[in-house]
Amino acid sequence: MTLKTFHFAGVASMNVTLGVPRIKEIINAAKKISTPIITATLECDDNLKTARMVKGRVEKTVLGEVAKSVRIVITSRSASIVVTLDMERIQASQLCINAQIVKEKILQSKIKLKEQHIKVLDARKLEIIPPGDKSKLHFELHSLKNKLPTVVVKGTNTVERAVINKTKKDNKEQYNLLVEGTGLQAVMGTEGIDGCKTTSNHIMEVRQVIGIEAARKCIIEEIKYTMASHGMTIDIRHMMLLADLMTFKGEVLGITRHGIQKMKDSVLMLASFEKTADHLFNASVNGRDDKIEGVSECIIMGIPMQIGTGILKVRQRVENAQQLSYGLDPIIQ
Repeated sequence: MTLKTFHFAGVASMNVTLGVPRIKEIINAAKKISTPIITATLECDDNLKTARMVKGRVEKTVLGEVAKSVRIVITSRSASIVVTLDMERIQASQLCINAQIVKEKILQSKIKLKEQHIKVLDARKLEIIPPGDKSKLHFELHSLKNKLPTVVVKGTNTVERAVINKTKKDNKEQYNLLVEGTGLQAVMGTEGIDGCKTTSNHIMEVRQVIGIEAARKCIIEEIKYTMASHGMTIDIRHMMLLADLMTFKGEVLGITRHGIQKMKDSVLMLASFEKTADHLFNASVNGRDDKIEGVSECIIMGIPMQIGTGILKVRQRVENAQQLSYGLDPIIQ
């Protein structure tokens, strides 16, 4: 009953999905999970100032958060948008942002601007002249003014936010980052983060970035963590068996209709899981045969399973057996 509750566990003001919804995500090998979190270990984990600097490199920062003003300036000769950066806020957040960096990020964004349209006036100010038809100048100015605050000037696009988590180990304070969002590869490659000790709870992303063995380990750890959060313990061998079954083909396959179809070739095995009539009909049309080797198939056919004592067959040695001669019974003679 405990697992049936849709539960969020707060870890350093960050919610993590637990309970049955999380177990379903793991077992079904969901490509999109509700709360993807990357736990990043810092190279210098005992300094809060360093942790804030690394957080600034990872966390997505948009122009609207670091700009003091984005205003339209219209004169008799020209019309442009002037962006003024809030340098005090940038320094307080330990971010390395100036007008030149903002210019490069605007050029890399989806806003269709060329280098000649952006002028850097000084370290905190830049001017943007909208391209296009002058008859639509007023519309272009307001459209550009609305788009500019959403331009990402620092961090990873897929990271929503990062939280500094403080822990104690051997009476010493240690800091690590809890990053909400995807982008494991970008986070691992960020300066100041120890990529070898960085983990994610998104199994499919771990498989894509690090490999199948890491995904297997991730499945085991995530099930163990989810169960432990509810005060339950499962023998590690059960979780290892499940993880092996999901990853033995070289890709992460969920325990769903489509996943099992890729795992197993047996017709009776697939028919025993879901869509019985469809599987049997397709198999009969295509003339498929079944070797009756698995547990489900043996139970359906009433044959001893090839597991445990059923794997052995007792046979009698007949090398030195006595030769029997057949003839008439002496009593009858």
